[in-house]
Amino acid sequence: MTEFTKKIPASIGIFGATGHIGTPMARWLRYNAPGTRLRLMTSNPGSVAGLQQAFPDCEVAIGDFYDLPGLTKAVDGLEGLFVVPPNGTREEVAMTNLVDALKRSGSLVHMIRTLGIFPHMNPRRIPAELVQMGMGLEVQHPIARRILEDSDLPVTFFNLGASFLDNFLRPRFEMLSPGKVTWPDRRVPMIDPREIGEAAARILLSDNARHIHQFQTLNNGSDYITMGEMVRIMSEELLIDIEHDSSKEGLFALLEPAVRAGKVREGMPEYLWNFFRYEDANDVAWVLNDFLERTLGRKPNTVRGWIREHREQLRAKLRPA
Repeated sequence: MTEFTKKIPASIGIFGATGHIGTPMARWLRYNAPGTRLRLMTSNPGSVAGLQQAFPDCEVAIGDFYDLPGLTKAVDGLEGLFVVPPNGTREEVAMTNLVDALKRSGSLVHMIRTLGIFPHMNPRRIPAELVQMGMGLEVQHPIARRILEDSDLPVTFFNLGASFLDNFLRPRFEMLSPGKVTWPDRRVPMIDPREIGEAAARILLSDNARHIHQFQTLNNGSDYITMGEMVRIMSEELLIDIEHDSSKEGLFALLEPAVRAGKVREGMPEYLWNFFRYEDANDVAWVLNDFLERTLGRKPNTVRGWIREHREQLRAKLRPA
């Protein structure tokens, strides 16, 4: 029925275009919607040249949530928008500025914003040590949701209620070492971040207005497992005996070099340990669903499928010396 249709955006901006969600989304759009004008945004001026080289037919802009004049220029004229904020974003400032910038532009048709929270968690139940840290997603993301909902802008929330499959290969924390995976244990659904970007692109390009103002929690609909179970599956697929160190001491030893190098803020190891314990205490809040499957029009990638795809990279890191 026509009352549930929206204009298909002729232009789409991607905040976080250098990341493991934004980059695959840009590639998908270039191939599947070549007539859509893309503006790729990064908060790091040092990433501009790389984006321009990777996507020479796209616009590239600095998207700094704390610079309102620059942010207003970055979103000017955009009809579609996908927002993945950097870790540690101060949402009160960032989303207030983004709402202001978008209302000044007046062109927005549809925006998708990622979150990462338990869908119905009472904020009074968040442990004090996490609240005191102040910059975690469990504290900051509800702020972002409130500001965007109060704005009445046409927003869809993608709540990423899953662990990213590619965390094993991302360079921030070297979870993998010969014969061992070091990471705390808790039960959580899984997701391939490439499919988040594709799902966002498909929904932005849809004429279905029903998606606007919805809160969708995403996972692959198949895998709801512990890290210990993940390591067992990895051992089976790679034919390598892999130890799992889920201890607090192991986590701290893993993160210590990053803390010393200034890549991770002081107190982050303790915060992460407490955060994973918080997730573990509330894991029944996660429910596998078929939203991603319905949006993609196929079964999402599974744990085993992802491991098989990246078998050689994983073996190179896990093969005993």
